[in-house]
Amino acid sequence: MKDYMQVQAKLNKLRLLMKEKHLDAYLVLSSDFHNSEYVGSYFKCREYLSGFTGSAGSVIVTQSEAGLWTDGRYFLQAEQELSGSGIVLYRMGEENVPKPEEYLKEHLEEGACLGVDGRTISISAYRKLEKKLSRKKISICTNLDLIGELWSDRPQMSCEPVWELDLCYAGKTRAQKLCEVRKELKKKGADGTVISSLEDIAWTLNIRGKDAACTPVVLSFLMISMEDAVWFVQRGAVSEKLIENLKSDGITVQNYQDVYVYLADKLQTESLYLDPEHTSWFLYENARKSSGTILEDPNVTMMLKAVKNAAEIENMRKAHVKDAAACIKFIYWLKKQMQRKAAAVSEEEKKACQITEISAAEKLEEFRQQQEHYLGASFDTIAGYAQHGAIVHYSASADTDAVLEPQNLILVDSGGHYLEGTTDITRTIALGPLTEKQKHHYTLVLKGNLRLAAAKFKYGCAGINLDYLAREAMWKEGLDYNHGTGHGVGYLLSVHEPPNSFRTLVTESRYECMKLEAGMVTSDEPGLYMTGEYGIRLENLILCREAEKNEYGKFMNFETLTLVPFEREAILVQELDECERKWLNEYHAMVFEKVSGCLEEEEKKWLSFVTAPL
Repeated sequence: MKDYMQVQAKLNKLRLLMKEKHLDAYLVLSSDFHNSEYVGSYFKCREYLSGFTGSAGSVIVTQSEAGLWTDGRYFLQAEQELSGSGIVLYRMGEENVPKPEEYLKEHLEEGACLGVDGRTISISAYRKLEKKLSRKKISICTNLDLIGELWSDRPQMSCEPVWELDLCYAGKTRAQKLCEVRKELKKKGADGTVISSLEDIAWTLNIRGKDAACTPVVLSFLMISMEDAVWFVQRGAVSEKLIENLKSDGITVQNYQDVYVYLADKLQTESLYLDPEHTSWFLYENARKSSGTILEDPNVTMMLKAVKNAAEIENMRKAHVKDAAACIKFIYWLKKQMQRKAAAVSEEEKKACQITEISAAEKLEEFRQQQEHYLGASFDTIAGYAQHGAIVHYSASADTDAVLEPQNLILVDSGGHYLEGTTDITRTIALGPLTEKQKHHYTLVLKGNLRLAAAKFKYGCAGINLDYLAREAMWKEGLDYNHGTGHGVGYLLSVHEPPNSFRTLVTESRYECMKLEAGMVTSDEPGLYMTGEYGIRLENLILCREAEKNEYGKFMNFETLTLVPFEREAILVQELDECERKWLNEYHAMVFEKVSGCLEEEEKKWLSFVTAPL
């Protein structure tokens, strides 16, 4: 049976279930029970139903129609994967495309009923939906997992072993962190909190796991009161030794699924603090049964986690030396292979040095695996050659896997997790001779990266105040890129960590005006994308730190953590001003000083050449 026929069969079965449950529509989200960025196979209900494998999207099914909403990263992929299924693609953000809640309001009759698994929809998302649908008295039923009823061969929920992060890497003990959390709760007027965010739980407890792709977290919930703490986790994932260690810090362990009953029947708090973005509506409804006042705001752990402590900072510097060694080895290898291919005469010689986007990404991973304490990729590598580089979140597949030629550019965006921290780097690499247009565009992007990295600013500024530095040179020529300039990065946690970011557009985000604090790590990644031709993005991670304090106040600046040279062959030196050239030469000198000792002799010679003063 063809894939699209399987999707149609699932839709028919779902509609029968909907009739049985008296539902007029059913909403299937991409989320797990924690609103995580990456979810395990157990939670991929939307993928199971629709066949669409992208990481973001929602499906709405009525008795007569079915639609999938996703963003621009996945338009091409979704169009291909939904072909013949009967599911209509709604391209989010495009003109005249309704939002899911608008579609439901328009297509459902007054007094209709919408179903959704309440464990997968956040408090804020539920309220947004409810506000729109209440105008037509459309009710929302949140206690039905219809996909779970249909999915007979559903994978088991991940239950990977939990491990403790040693103090030399964490920098603070669990007891210290719990004390900090309780102080913050007291400031907020709360006497307890339930944390659903897996990254925040892992940070608080100094534990890591493998229950989500690319993020070393553990499926769990954490209840913290002023007297004790309860960790709801799959018992099979936790060793007896860890349970005893947790007990000594005043933390008891209960089963993962027991959190809802505990909140409804056993929790007694006067004021409970919840994060509406990461807490599910189902958990919220249970908590309301036994709590007094419920206070809502971002997890108090968010800022504590975002500001890296001294040990974390020093470790992240070490991680970036290792990661730089892997990336430099990869770039050197890739260029040598392209030189061989350019010089090859016979087809056999050319085939011997053939590289594709996928095999290039695999080779980079191989170099990372050679580094001590490497634990895995922090996200799936983006390797986009030529026109594929112009697709911001391109993902190579067997159908699109382009063969690299000794010409044009390849954009490689990748990162890794080490015991010493998390990395994220993008380099755009010249595989052969470049045009003046390509060099000019590369230099524009480089200027943006350098200007932001060299920023000095008053304490109190947010990323939205600084984003212009990365775009100014491009804006002067009427050019731009349609993504943020930077995101926060966690310590051996999510590579995309709020609240710090660099972005230029005012949105509904609660984070965009959060001020930059010393100890925050943020990406600096301007880009330029020429559709059908090539893409350029240059990304370093930068550490916010205090610069000086005087009669005008406290000033801040950045330390660049990433240690990989920029593409010398693509830089038009005459287009750099004196400050940019000085900064770049100092950066390249630092790269050679810190990383050359990790390289083989030929690699070191090459690095010496590409980091020489411009």
